[in-house]
Amino acid sequence: MRTGVSYMGHHDPTHLEVDLAEMQRLGLDDVLVAAQENDFTYFTGKIDYTPRIAKDHGLRPISIFWGALNLFGGGRSSQFLLDHPAGFQVARDGSHRAAGCYMNPLCRSRIKEMVDVIVDRGFEGYFVDEPTPLRECYCASCRSTYEDWHGASLLSATDAEREGFRQRCVIDYVQEIATYCKRIAPHLETICCLMPHDEAMWRQASAIGALDNLGTDLYWVNNDREASEMAPQIRTLDRLCRQSAKVHHEWLQCWNVRRGREHRVIEQGRVLVQEKPDALYVWAWKGQTGTTETCDDPATSWAAALQTLELVREA
Repeated sequence: MRTGVSYMGHHDPTHLEVDLAEMQRLGLDDVLVAAQENDFTYFTGKIDYTPRIAKDHGLRPISIFWGALNLFGGGRSSQFLLDHPAGFQVARDGSHRAAGCYMNPLCRSRIKEMVDVIVDRGFEGYFVDEPTPLRECYCASCRSTYEDWHGASLLSATDAEREGFRQRCVIDYVQEIATYCKRIAPHLETICCLMPHDEAMWRQASAIGALDNLGTDLYWVNNDREASEMAPQIRTLDRLCRQSAKVHHEWLQCWNVRRGREHRVIEQGRVLVQEKPDALYVWAWKGQTGTTETCDDPATSWAAALQTLELVREA
């Protein structure tokens, strides 16, 4: 089982050196670098230096475009959308929505430009982070795509027709980006995480030929669901990945853990290790300290995550 951790990183290579050396001592295989749009324009050290330093320490560098287009996870602050307002979503009534639309060719082109950069810098994987249906967007791209696919107006579609369309849009996006990655860099591992509430799209995603690796993130630490109840969903995804020869990864929550819930990290961790995915990743390095998504007690939460990683080594 491969192990890794998501990492907010730093633009200063001296700080990167310290953290990546510690990851090496922990025996991690992969570092999943949460690169924001600003890291491609202003704080470029994270993109420029991390791949080399990671490889020097035996770590495989993977890039996640965290918060790109004000979508895809946290850290949402899109300079691209400020400079290119045509990329924003549009509500049904024509009003402005604050996030971008991945059906918009302008936005897709920007993601591809960012992929070009990480390939050039030496990253070994690209992670499509939590694409989910954009149910409230009625921009020109969404409307024209619906008309092309269905010969009708998105505005007059039934609820079921709209939902089918939105799910197809997710698969279309992942397929186009994964295919682009393979065209420019066949060696680049293409990875996607689809959230548990998007389970309806798991089978379709697993059938994408250009996608190498599929996973999900059962972030249940702050609720009271029995950790053992994770197993059926994990097994469903594992079965789909095996049928399509995909790598199967799972995520362990070590972010936004509320005080007194830290024991839930290791409880979930035990289930994840028992289910034996191909890769187990922790979000995020040291409880994501220094962000608004940090744990109430990062040190205790991180210690629980380290216990899980120790279980992997003992398995």
